[in-house]
Amino acid sequence: MNDRFRGSYIATIDDRGRVKIPAKYLSVLEQGFGREVYLTSVNGDHALFYPMNVWQEIERKIAAIPMRDPEMEEFVSRSSYWGTETEIDPKGRILIPADLRAASKLESALLILGKIDYMVIWNKEVFETRYMGGEFSDEKLNRVSRLLNEFSALPRHE
Repeated sequence: MNDRFRGSYIATIDDRGRVKIPAKYLSVLEQGFGREVYLTSVNGDHALFYPMNVWQEIERKIAAIPMRDPEMEEFVSRSSYWGTETEIDPKGRILIPADLRAASKLESALLILGKIDYMVIWNKEVFETRYMGGEFSDEKLNRVSRLLNEFSALPRHE
């Protein structure tokens, strides 16, 4: 359970469009997942950064659906449109494709957020405007608590 992406880090992007992965995240990648990644987005407003085996598990689940609904098809189309298979370079950097960089305004201060088994890369200002403007309500916290309690009550098949 130590191979998880937790917390957030401030990063910058160089003139070639490369972002240096924070040392802690790089260590998690190398020890738990490998250096191959799938970089994508759904709306172009931020980058989704999946270790390749995590993304392959998502693809496996999608492929197992016998008839996909229109929303799933749209998700697949959007993630394919923005998507690229890539690898962390020897200096611990990842290249963000120019079209995704432009669409998500990844040009100055970036925020890299850990999301347990993947990461997201946001323009720091855009993220703060979108998510940090209000409170996380008691209703939302109760919903999260219910979801966690429901999930932990499921039988485990290990």
